[in-house]
Order: sequence, then structure tokens, then C-alpha cells
Amino acid sequence: MKCDFPSNFICHDSMKDNLDLKTYKQLAEQLKPFTESETNLHNYIVTHFEELTYYGIIDLAQKAKISKATIGRYLNKLGFTGYAAFKRALKKDPGLNTIVSPIDASKASKSKATTLPIDTKDEVQRYVGNVSKLIEQFSHELNVRELERLAALIADKNKTIYVVGPASSRALAIHFSTLLKYSRAEVVLLPLDRGELPKALLGVKQQDVLVAFSYYRFNPVVIDITRFFNSKQAHVTVITNTQSNPYGKYSNMQYVLPSDVDSIFHSRTIGFLFIELLLFLVQKQTEGDDNFEELEGLFKFFGTFSSIDF
Repeated sequence: MKCDFPSNFICHDSMKDNLDLKTYKQLAEQLKPFTESETNLHNYIVTHFEELTYYGIIDLAQKAKISKATIGRYLNKLGFTGYAAFKRALKKDPGLNTIVSPIDASKASKSKATTLPIDTKDEVQRYVGNVSKLIEQFSHELNVRELERLAALIADKNKTIYVVGPASSRALAIHFSTLLKYSRAEVVLLPLDRGELPKALLGVKQQDVLVAFSYYRFNPVVIDITRFFNSKQAHVTVITNTQSNPYGKYSNMQYVLPSDVDSIFHSRTIGFLFIELLLFLVQKQTEGDDNFEELEGLFKFFGTFSSIDF
């Protein structure tokens, strides 16, 4: 592979063949000063590096607000023959492909197992301690202003809020959409059945909001749903637990929540904490203009939660 760098830069093919964020920054440093377009592209690549394996060149051009030609010239300066070569190098970074299926995690756990008896109390304390660390990490990393902006979008009753979540993320979607109806009426929990989905998506407008929950592995139906809302120029917020995911190119906001508790299954604890914090902020914005009384009246009318009335 030819190396197109200044004469004072030592270039190794291996740097470009296995591209991680650190290596990319080293390569990019040699190209400074950047043009304005190159600065925009560089900043976007750094901020969204973990998502780039899922981007086509058109996606990257639209997100970074530059031309495909600018991307091609910039990557050529970095030493890549084109965008395809750049993506191949990204895919070789093991840090971007760290998702382990539950069956593989289970096999790894069994291979590490010893014949020593398990101290359940110690294991419980260890697990709870790991969850406590997730809460501390979440609190430290949370962008409060961005969360406040999302709460304002969701509280706006001129918008319809659509919610989706596959597999174990369905519980997060149900919890969020159910409790959100106490604050506003236009909330749609989307099905994942491709036969039912088009009917649920009739009438989606530009001002509407999609909140998509997708932990761990990625559902192709949810990817298509985020792509559909993006095509409508509606707002898309994704709540997930991995930086490397296929939703970034379709989303306006993305929350990557910590979930690793050294267990076969990743924890959804922070997902539920995030939901309840968001609902708390939405309720603050809609207080006095909510559905509590109307819902209580409906619950009483239908005897929803108690058999005493009968």
C-alpha cells in the first residue's frame, strides 16, 4: 500500500490496516492544518468513531455536512485508496466488535468455573457493587442539558411520541410508554410485526419523536424503523448500551448507557433509571396539564386494578 504522507512522517501499513481511534488521531495529526471541511469531517469521525463501520459514504457526508469528494480527498491524504478501504480497516479493530452472545458468555463462564464452593453472599455483594458502579458512571457521564432538551421534546403535546424496543428492550419500551401516558396522550408503542407496523406508522410527521431502546444485539426491524423516521426528518433518540451500533447514522440523539456487571447478561438497571429520570423531568414540564385525573377515572370506571369495586 502506498503511503501518501509528508516526508517527515514515518508511515506503517499496519497503522492503516488495523485502525483504532488512537491510530486515526495519529494519522490525522500529520495532515494539520485542516481546511474548514476537513475540520468538520475530522471532528465528526472522532466523535462517532465507534459507529462508522455502519456508515456508507453518503451517510457520513450527510452527517458531517460535507461532500463525498471531500471525504475521498481526505481519506486519500490519510493513505486510504477510498472509503471502502477505510471501512475495511475499521472492521479489523477488535474494540468495535466486542459484543459477546449470551451462549458464548455462558461457555466462557463454565470454562472458568472451579470446583470450589460458591460463596453466595460474596457473589451477591460483588454483583450489587458492580451495579452501584454503573450508577456512579451514569451520573458522572450524563449530559443534563441534552436530557433536559429531550424531556422538552417529549413534553410537547403537538408531537406524537413513538416508542420501540425489541426482545429484552421491550420491557424498557413498555415501561416508558405506559408511564408517559400519565403526562400526555399521543404515545404509540410500535409493534415489531412487519405486517402490523405499517399501519402503526401511518401519519408520522416531521415534528414527531421516536424513542428506540435497543440493548446488546441489534434488531433489523428497529434499524428499519429508525431509518424510516430519519427519512421523514422526525426526531430519533436511541437508548443503547454500546457505542458501536447501526443506529447512529439515523439518530439525532444517542444515549449509550453502562451495562457491564461481569455477568452473562448485561444489566438494564441504568436503562430503567434513565427512563424514570426522563419521566420525572417530563412530568415537571407538564405538571397541571397531565392525564392523572382522567386516567384514574378510567381505571375506576373499568375496575382495572381492584376487584373490591365489584
